[in-house]
Amino acid sequence: MSLTITVNGSRVELSGVVDLETTPSLRAELVDLINTAGAGTLLRLDLGEVTLLDSSGLSALIAAHRLASARELRLQLAAIPRHVQRTLSITGLDEVLHIAA
Repeated sequence: MSLTITVNGSRVELSGVVDLETTPSLRAELVDLINTAGAGTLLRLDLGEVTLLDSSGLSALIAAHRLASARELRLQLAAIPRHVQRTLSITGLDEVLHIAA
């Protein structure tokens, strides 16, 4: 299983599986992006091509959200597939994380 992470400015596109194996690279990429972005920046995380998001992936999203907030940035999830939206809803994270309309 694999995850492709494409960074284009302040937009990050994910494609594939976000699980225990792939989460470390996602965490590292998000931490680097958040740490180099200026205060007030909107970072958009496009999940449109994510085929699986497990608990380690959810943990990475929460950690990135907290780090972004501490750095006065906004991490926004976008293009969320139905199966990922369902997971966010069941866990209550749809009320915690910033989700694009």
